[in-house]
Amino acid sequence: MIKDTQTQKEKQAKSYQLEVELFNFLKPILQKLNQKMDRRLVMTFFGLVMTVLIHRHRNQGLLLSELGAYLLGPEKCTAGTKRISNLLRSKKWKAKLLTKALWQQGTQRVDDLQAAGEEVLVLWDESVIEKPESLAAEGLCAVKSSKAVRLKRIKPGFFNPPGGRPIFVPGFNWLQVLVIGRSGPPTLAHLAWWSTRGERKNSKREVERHILNTIDTLWGKNIVHIWDRGFAGNPWLTLAFT
Repeated sequence: MIKDTQTQKEKQAKSYQLEVELFNFLKPILQKLNQKMDRRLVMTFFGLVMTVLIHRHRNQGLLLSELGAYLLGPEKCTAGTKRISNLLRSKKWKAKLLTKALWQQGTQRVDDLQAAGEEVLVLWDESVIEKPESLAAEGLCAVKSSKAVRLKRIKPGFFNPPGGRPIFVPGFNWLQVLVIGRSGPPTLAHLAWWSTRGERKNSKREVERHILNTIDTLWGKNIVHIWDRGFAGNPWLTLAFT
């Protein structure tokens, strides 16, 4: 009984520590949101981020009703879902607020590293999120499925899968930019989703071109970009070195 009580206290302490660290991380964004919308929606935003951090799983998404239940408790699932819906539909804030906050966060890290005389490394990372069972979500486009590639690998004792043509499924593309030094954790400076279909369709190179121009404007040329093999090729290298 004593051991169970001690374990429960340790869990509560860790939960409180996570909440404090998340609040400190989101404080600049929360302050800006507080200037634009009702305080209850600001608290919903904070609680929603906390809920996603705790319950998000790589192989399992979260339905809006599930988020509402986690936010206010199972007995108030409907009220929690309504609060999240009100937050997402509110016309008093836009996603640009979050994008701007991330760029400011990245710029602060660049300034700190340069002030300390450290080399600034900028990591580009891109991938896709697969939504194979979805068809109606706005902005879905065709993305190459890495999961299908893994499932098609030949296993001893099982039949050979069909040929090596790539498999495309509904999904979204994403691109993020991280700032790091020779030590310390990475700092997220940009994260965006984009699609090749729909009203806001875009191309991979145009998205990357926009991010590169933004980095040049904010941080100049005294940084080191780190790209993976997906950026190899004459079009991108020509753009990067001009």
